[in-house]
Amino acid sequence: MIQRPDSVPQTGPQFDWREAMHWETILRIVLVIVIAIVAYRITTVLIARLLKREIEEEDPIVRRLREQRAQTMASLLGSVALVTITIVVALTVLDILLDNIAPILASFGILGLAFSFGAQSLVKDVISGTFMLMEGQFGIGDVVRLGDVSGAVEKITLRTTILRDIEGVVHIIPNGEITRVSNMTKAWSRALLRIGVAYKEDVDHVMDVLRDELQEFYADPEWRGLLLEEPSVPGIDDMADSAIIIRVMAKTLPLKQWDVARELRRRIKNRFDREGIEIPFPHTTMYWGDGQMPALHPDRDQS
Repeated sequence: MIQRPDSVPQTGPQFDWREAMHWETILRIVLVIVIAIVAYRITTVLIARLLKREIEEEDPIVRRLREQRAQTMASLLGSVALVTITIVVALTVLDILLDNIAPILASFGILGLAFSFGAQSLVKDVISGTFMLMEGQFGIGDVVRLGDVSGAVEKITLRTTILRDIEGVVHIIPNGEITRVSNMTKAWSRALLRIGVAYKEDVDHVMDVLRDELQEFYADPEWRGLLLEEPSVPGIDDMADSAIIIRVMAKTLPLKQWDVARELRRRIKNRFDREGIEIPFPHTTMYWGDGQMPALHPDRDQS
């Protein structure tokens, strides 16, 4: 006689989902999730309030450094709190559904041991991220260059760093792949201009004009607050093919070097126009040697 499938004898304890998912069980699980969400919200608020106390500072550079540190630490501590609360909720739900979760925890331990052998890159990312945060190499809001990628730092976690470049493209970089960090907005920044003038110009006069224009710029109350010291003209930077290059430097607040550089270029261009100082364009002079003339086109010979 052939037995029906439902008459096959069962061996060992069986888990009855219908009994486990009783309305009381469902209510307890929902309650645990709600408590977890509330705990996470309270934790993030407390972190923000504790870190906000360190921001009060009159010095703009110190204040910005503290703001960056607060944002970075808030992002990191928020991620740690989320992971911790998620693990606690998962274990609590399993404890509600099952009478004994010790075998499951033992299984997780074995799986974790096996997973660790294949997670070397993840461990490398976490270790690198930890050292970057401890050393304060950069923070949220900084403009950095990581290898061949540059942009503003939007988020930092123990595993990844997220940048957004000037075109709006988001770059997600594992921390373990970061071997070199170039921070363009650490503590202060510098606007660096290379102004080209024609070889026929008197460079001493040009530099005097530049210094006068920089003094007017430094005295402008609209821009004075972005400058940490008076801009300077160190001198001739290069003798290029078509121009004499004069360097102009201005020490600014972090992230303000590009605004200052754009305004300086505008003012210098207008001032050069008023002074009649030539800003050259690339050109080539052909030299045929002493007493030699270039061959004329046949059509020109006939004409």
